[in-house]
Amino acid sequence: MFRPQPALTKSLQLLEEDLGAKLFYRSARGMEPTEAGNVLYRHARAIDQEARFASLDIQENHLNLAGRIRIGIGPVLALSAFPDVFVDFHRQFPSVEVTVDMGVSSRLMEGLARDDFDLVVTAFPGDPLPEKYVALPVFRSDMIVICRTDHPLRKSGGATLEELCKYQRVGFSEDREFEKRSHRSLGASAAKMRPLLQTTSLSVMFGILSATDYYAIVSSMILPSAQRDGLDRLTIHHDLWQLDIGLVCKSTLSTTRPVVAIRDALLKYVHHRSHPAGSSQC
Repeated sequence: MFRPQPALTKSLQLLEEDLGAKLFYRSARGMEPTEAGNVLYRHARAIDQEARFASLDIQENHLNLAGRIRIGIGPVLALSAFPDVFVDFHRQFPSVEVTVDMGVSSRLMEGLARDDFDLVVTAFPGDPLPEKYVALPVFRSDMIVICRTDHPLRKSGGATLEELCKYQRVGFSEDREFEKRSHRSLGASAAKMRPLLQTTSLSVMFGILSATDYYAIVSSMILPSAQRDGLDRLTIHHDLWQLDIGLVCKSTLSTTRPVVAIRDALLKYVHHRSHPAGSSQC
């Protein structure tokens, strides 16, 4: 809704008087927020988030829900699980506007702390979460090595860490969580396996791996997509780590209908992937 400039200026002055703090620096170049202004903005975003989710939770007919939800997701999940999850969520909440941004887990967690996202779907960080956040687990994924199907290391049926270190690795850009886990799992070899090339795109990663003798260490859930690009898992004679994957959000949002629906859709995806149609179960 449009408000005349004098009325807006007066409202801002009244707000500053009520708070007892200047919210903006005024100059010939315009206005910039003060530290108090930035603090107020963060509180306003948090209030907006709580209000949006309260509205989605209170309305009785979820088919007519109108609202907005912002989701951060890792690149592997974006390509593998999330299309099915989004379709399932949209069937339940067809009027809810969904914004999805992709990033590595460390950047997603930073965005969640800034309230850039309402929730993130990613591998859980190794460090404890801040008190107001909660991790909602969905499944566990193995880390594996992938490379092209005619890679030289396949001739011996597998590779040691020493042999793997003779080749270059492609990794995700600024993936600090990966680096911490690799040092814990691989020891001194981790430094030798630092990526020569970094990207945020799995398509770019797969293209490089298909055209070179490079390799990548990724979640096993991406293997079907990698195989369609002429890549496959490489057996290595060393155990890699596992990732716990699920949702992270504020504790106050964890039982709201949108968060529960996304988690349920992820659980359904994992179940279907583990037990495809037509398979027999003992």
